[in-house]
Amino acid sequence: MAFVIILDIFVVGLLYVAGVTRGFERALPVATFLLILFPNESQIPIPGFLDITTQRLIVFTLIALYFQFGRSPEDGGPVNKLPIAGLLILQIIWMVVATVNSVVFTVSLKSTLSQLLDFFTVFYLYAKGVRSTDTIHRILRGFVGAMLFLSVFAFIEYYFDWSLLSLFPVVGHRFNVNSDIYDRIDRVRTTFGHPILFGGALAMAIPAALYLIRISKSKAGQIGFSLGIGLMFWAIYKTDSRGPWLALLLSCVAMVFFGGKQLRKYLLIIALVVATTLVVRPGIYTSLENMYVATKDPDSPMGSSYQWRYTLYDLVKAQLGKNPARAVWGYGPESFYYLGLTTDFYLDGEVRTVKVESCDSSVAALMMETGYLGFAITALLLLAPLWIAIRGYFAASEDRKPLLVLFICNMGAYFFLMTNVAIYGWGQQTYILWVILAMASIYPTVVKAEAARESESTEPAPLEPAPRVWGTAQALQSGQYQPKWNA
Repeated sequence: MAFVIILDIFVVGLLYVAGVTRGFERALPVATFLLILFPNESQIPIPGFLDITTQRLIVFTLIALYFQFGRSPEDGGPVNKLPIAGLLILQIIWMVVATVNSVVFTVSLKSTLSQLLDFFTVFYLYAKGVRSTDTIHRILRGFVGAMLFLSVFAFIEYYFDWSLLSLFPVVGHRFNVNSDIYDRIDRVRTTFGHPILFGGALAMAIPAALYLIRISKSKAGQIGFSLGIGLMFWAIYKTDSRGPWLALLLSCVAMVFFGGKQLRKYLLIIALVVATTLVVRPGIYTSLENMYVATKDPDSPMGSSYQWRYTLYDLVKAQLGKNPARAVWGYGPESFYYLGLTTDFYLDGEVRTVKVESCDSSVAALMMETGYLGFAITALLLLAPLWIAIRGYFAASEDRKPLLVLFICNMGAYFFLMTNVAIYGWGQQTYILWVILAMASIYPTVVKAEAARESESTEPAPLEPAPRVWGTAQALQSGQYQPKWNA
């Protein structure tokens, strides 16, 4: 506990000094790095109330910096009206409705407060604070820098059997790392709640690193990010997770077609390196092939885990179909674990009745906990920034499009993982999501503000009209007329 307290004091002090000395906007990249770095285990428990996590202290510090510095004209940002504000308010209202009707009111209330304080507040602060593309680039460097830092410790975790999590108190959660895949024990996760979550964050960080190579103006920066991408590819391989691999593949395909010539060139180089690696190290190809084959085999642990996702959707449909009211507003946020559900599932060669203790799909959980209407509201809220980015892509100049493609890929990767991973509403990966949502939502406004500032700076100063001269005497008096002999 003492270590966490000392760490919290250092983190808050570091962020506050960054805000005081460099302004609220320049503190956001530092906050991004710190939000991703720390695990849920870095907390001070308060029984019966929300725990004081390091991330929450970072958010509270950002709030203080925003009210102290971020609301001034210099640092307030170009956004007067918060993007998707109506959907955000509707989401909060519906979460309150679902909480009031929850079967576990206290649990749902804490979950709703957590969503509001942890993630909606982050969206607001970033949407209000970012006022330039340069700041977006700095935030992306903070994101990629944190993932590179953790990838280094993933290497240490795998080869030296030491984890950063050993520094923090043990905190129980429902994500049992090896509960579904019994033969996958050497999986890296660093400070994330599960290897698949670390893999999901890497699936978003690798495209971001590719984009940073594109905009890097120094050879050292390009080489550094290139080496970092190699390390992150190794780390995502060692998470031994199928979903992040597929999410990354889809992102890379999108960047090939829509990311522009430079990103296409970098991806071609990566493809050649990957192909060479698979030839030189055939064991890697074999392990990937075995993962695919096991996924298709319902008798294998990996195949069983894959089939479990479909069972969850059938279970949710059946459960909500029993009660029309619950189909509308659900059983309450974070209530899935407490419902005591059972279902028939093919396991170990026979159909068994098993207890459902967790939900490995954020989509299924949202349906069960907030109802079909609540799920629709959440979907609209999350998809609105994606639509803004897609619409902006077709209106943007060629040099602006790669950043919008990155936003689209990051959001698409996260939404894909929501269908088969309990990824939403908690952990570092959700902070990443809301930072990306904020930047994607305000980017068109930022571009317009930058264009207006450039126009003002390049516009020539107006010429002052010459005074009217009515005659030679007046001209001589004003000094504007010189006789020819004095010329």
